Amino acid sequence: MKKVISLSIALACIFFADTAKAEKFGFVNDPELAQKSTALQGLQMQRDKILAVLKVDLEKELEEIIAEKQKLEEESTKLSKADVGKRLDAIDKSEKDLQARAQAAAAELQKNFVDAVLSFKEKAINPVIKELAEENDFDAVLNLANTFYVDEKLNVTEEAIKRINKKMPKLELKKVTLEKSESKSK
Repeated sequence: MKKVISLSIALACIFFADTAKAEKFGFVNDPELAQKSTALQGLQMQRDKILAVLKVDLEKELEEIIAEKQKLEEESTKLSKADVGKRLDAIDKSEKDLQARAQAAAAELQKNFVDAVLSFKEKAINPVIKELAEENDFDAVLNLANTFYVDEKLNVTEEAIKRINKKMPKLELKKVTLEKSESKSK
């Protein structure tokens, strides 16, 4: 009986000794990394600039549609009901086309932005984090923003930012415009 208990205790000790091996984790502050990444900051500035140009273009086309409506209102007494109806239909079609193009441009801009961020993560962030994990013998690198306490020696945020900015200092965001329907089909 003593041999069975001793053997069981020995096996348990071996099992727990193997599983009790300390895992070593590193930490990166993901929000800080995003804030201090020159590529991500530049990407956001490019998106804001494209949005501003789209807004100006949209307002310009809206003003043209409003001017058409006012012109039709002024001329409506001189036109037949059929002509007024045709012109109203054309104006409505222009409004709907503009709305569809604006929505398409916004969706395309969002897709381009997300694609650029994912590419940045794949080509710059992931390789740098892997490099730091290997150099520091970390089993994993976790987001510091989701922890309560971390020994500062395990925080590799600043080094990650420095390396990522060196590896990929900027990104290019594909341009988006309010293309007219006719030009898209050509």
